[in-house]
Amino acid sequence: MSAIPVAIIGAGPYGLSLAAHLAALKIEHRIFGRPMQFWSNVAAAGGDRFLRTYCFGTNISTPRSGFTFADYSGPRGLETFEPCSISDFVGYGQWFQQANVPWVEPVDVAQVSGAPHCYKLRLADGTEVRAEHVVIAIGLNGFAHVPAALRSLAPGLAAHTSEINSFTSFKGREVAVIGAGQSALEAAALLLEAGAQPSLLVREQSVDWMSRVAQKRSLWRRLRSPISALGSGPVAWTLAHFPGAMYHLPDAARARIFKNYLTPGGAWWLRDRIENRLPVHVGTTVEGARETNGRVVLRLHIDHAGDKSVREMTFDHVIAGTGYDIDVERLSFLDPDLRQSIQRLGRAPRVNARFETSVPGLHVIGPASAMSFGPLFRFVAGCEYASQAVSAQLASRRKAMA
Repeated sequence: MSAIPVAIIGAGPYGLSLAAHLAALKIEHRIFGRPMQFWSNVAAAGGDRFLRTYCFGTNISTPRSGFTFADYSGPRGLETFEPCSISDFVGYGQWFQQANVPWVEPVDVAQVSGAPHCYKLRLADGTEVRAEHVVIAIGLNGFAHVPAALRSLAPGLAAHTSEINSFTSFKGREVAVIGAGQSALEAAALLLEAGAQPSLLVREQSVDWMSRVAQKRSLWRRLRSPISALGSGPVAWTLAHFPGAMYHLPDAARARIFKNYLTPGGAWWLRDRIENRLPVHVGTTVEGARETNGRVVLRLHIDHAGDKSVREMTFDHVIAGTGYDIDVERLSFLDPDLRQSIQRLGRAPRVNARFETSVPGLHVIGPASAMSFGPLFRFVAGCEYASQAVSAQLASRRKAMA
């Protein structure tokens, strides 16, 4: 079986962007995965769910003009600034895919094995494919983080926000939502609106709410706090406009920025759906959990306003809005020998300036590359730079071999 030059695993924003750029350079490739799968699952859970980012900063990339989120939303009378509906974003992604990457093969990759530049991919339908280069572009799929204290609970009692299929299924139930980020806050609001009785458990001393940014602002305000794909302010503007700069920082400095920038918080449009509408327990850390009579008993450590104590609270369900943990070991479709060969930054893969891991020919783009490139790549906004960098490298190598 002859090897194709490039195999892309994942058909979300990063995978679709890379395929569009490779096609423009006439580099043969195949792309595997169900288009916009992660986002489609999020939208299917129901309720009013929105992106935290601006619409103009959420573009899937292609060298062709006319395919930004605004190009899709404007003619349809949809929001083009904020808040942008996740269901609209899914529609945009599918529209983009049909127009730019119609050759997507909607099948999962079950296993990747082989030596550098000679990889064997076994698909979920049993088909085998060989590729010289493999690009992992799976987004956040498989990286949901559930606190250790909850992992012993049965799946029906505890779940990550990304695993919720329907918020209406919790109607009339008491639900603990853990976290203070966008996903936790939105889950709490959607549960309340679906007729559930949510309580929000927040480790921090308060919930951090983003301020609404006016589209029309004075020149002084625009200079002092410019708007970019990552939000407003000079740091966000710098990260968005110099996407490759953070790669050149020392590992410790980059990790510090990654940890401290864009800390958990909620978008302005969620605030009225949360405050004074449901219990919010701040300064509260979940230390343990057990099942009792089909319900969940949480052991909580309280440290707020002089109250330092341990108490228990009982709920019907627990939902963890606790983010994502990028870990090479979670790339279960990679042969163990391949996983073992990948150098890491913490648990995340270390990639070079062209998003190639320490295993030649094996690339990683999207959120899994963010520890090497910075917080921009946790978001769709990093699609263009990553796609251009990888496609340029592959084009250069193909030219050198010609």
